Amino acid sequence: MTSFKGRLLFALITLIFLVLIGLGIIIGELVKSYYLNALHSRIEKEMNIVINQTEQEPSFAELRSVLFDELSEVLETRITILTEDTDVVYDSGQAVSDIDHNQMMTEINSSLPDTDDGIVRIPADDSNFYYISSVETGSESGYVILAASFDNLEDVYRQIWLILAITLGAAMGMIIYIGARITNQYTKPIESATEVAIQLAKGNYKARTFEDRADETGMLSNAINILARNLQEMVSEQSVQQDRLRTLIENMGSGLIMIDKQGYIVLVNRPFLNFFHSRIEDVLNESYVDVFKNVQVNELAEEVFLTEQRVRKQILIEETFPHKHLEVYGAPIIGERSAWQGIVLVFHDISELKKLEQMRKDFVANVSHEVKTPITSIKGFTETLLDGAMHDQGALESFLSIIAKESDRLQMLIQDLLELSRVEQQGFKLSLKQVDLADILEDVSVMMAHKASKKNAQVRLDIQRPLIIEGDADRLKQVFINLVTNAITYSYPDQDIVIRSEKVKEHIQLQFIDQGIGMEQEELSRIFERFYRVDKARSRNSGGTGLGLAIVKHIIEVHNGEIKVESEPEKGTVFTITLPIHMNK
Repeated sequence: MTSFKGRLLFALITLIFLVLIGLGIIIGELVKSYYLNALHSRIEKEMNIVINQTEQEPSFAELRSVLFDELSEVLETRITILTEDTDVVYDSGQAVSDIDHNQMMTEINSSLPDTDDGIVRIPADDSNFYYISSVETGSESGYVILAASFDNLEDVYRQIWLILAITLGAAMGMIIYIGARITNQYTKPIESATEVAIQLAKGNYKARTFEDRADETGMLSNAINILARNLQEMVSEQSVQQDRLRTLIENMGSGLIMIDKQGYIVLVNRPFLNFFHSRIEDVLNESYVDVFKNVQVNELAEEVFLTEQRVRKQILIEETFPHKHLEVYGAPIIGERSAWQGIVLVFHDISELKKLEQMRKDFVANVSHEVKTPITSIKGFTETLLDGAMHDQGALESFLSIIAKESDRLQMLIQDLLELSRVEQQGFKLSLKQVDLADILEDVSVMMAHKASKKNAQVRLDIQRPLIIEGDADRLKQVFINLVTNAITYSYPDQDIVIRSEKVKEHIQLQFIDQGIGMEQEELSRIFERFYRVDKARSRNSGGTGLGLAIVKHIIEVHNGEIKVESEPEKGTVFTITLPIHMNK
């Protein structure tokens, strides 16, 4: 696209060119006319000289040919004198260019002027002219004819046009130069302002134009710059607000989805996609009816659309694993002048709350059950003794032995509950010092050797030395004893328990490996819960309280460590503990 400057300069140059061409043509014609009139005036003066000389002669018959020959030569003209009857009494005989003199004389004889006409000019062509005038000599009348040839007229015209062309060309060059300077001076601010306006339209709000003039173009540049600054501030503020809103929406922890009035999803955040294991390209700009596979969610959205009222419901999403409990809050979006815009749905994940609630219920039920069993036994055997069984020495010893055993079990349960309570307290502190895990594991293997021998097994150590970390030796020994005890309890006979170690960067990794009964995959996430047992009958017969792994997990977490479990039914279990070498890392 041609620039404004180019178009303006082209129009100006075209106008100047046309004006100068017209002026040149006018001046050329004026100069040509002036020059030709000057020649004609000169010839007419020469004609008067010839006429005066002719009138001084006594008669046409007595003309002095020599005198007229000299005049013809001096005046560079052909002089012809005719009588009144058009008889030629004198002719200097000089050739007039390529003109047929006889033919011209014939034409002249047919239209001789009257005595009152003065000097009559007849053009033979563009550069040859015949001048005719009546004359009287003595008592005779006749005519004097001068034939003049302007052979250099074309050269004169050419010089005139050359001078005009040079003069007008120089004038046009100067005018173009000055015009370009003036055009540039006035169009540059406009072009700059136009370019800035284009950049602003493209979204580049940092663009600015120059403000170096105090006239209207300067005012335009100043106004453009003020507009650009205002737009930049507005966009920056809007960008900050959008970033804040986007950050809030993406990190709010709750799933959010916005549906327009046609039922298409126009906004969705990351938590929502995580809740439903969806991709944004499969959700955005799609109908909510096609996206929501859960009937309850669809019904809630339809209810908000129909009633235009806020709705809150708790739903269970069974399409995901594990199942999620969500509290869904739906509300209509009403714009200006009560314009219906759509609805917004917010999904709060309350799965952990439901899980904690269930755990609390299970905990209360389990504690009640675990406490009830030994108390019932103690109470039952005590009542039996009081009813008279105490007098039977054999029954007395047997019943008292059972009462003592159930009392120990009740005491162990209470101790584990107190221990778990202390470990889970927020202000629980460790007695930190440099400890060698190898020494602790060695002690544990010795302590558990007798128990392992009952299954014709042993605790084998496949560890490096030393394994020095910063930790609480007593608590870590408690962890290791618990894990080894579980490994022995749930292992098959003749299967050794293996403990391995590995240093991974700034951490120590320990593995407790058994070849026991193992666990199903869905049970692995729950084994650290209080009172959870994989095989409840066998676990209770083993004498455990179901709190050991919960205590283990909390002790490891207090050490800034991590515990994981891998297991398959009938293939054994591997507990992996990762502990940092330094607690502050």
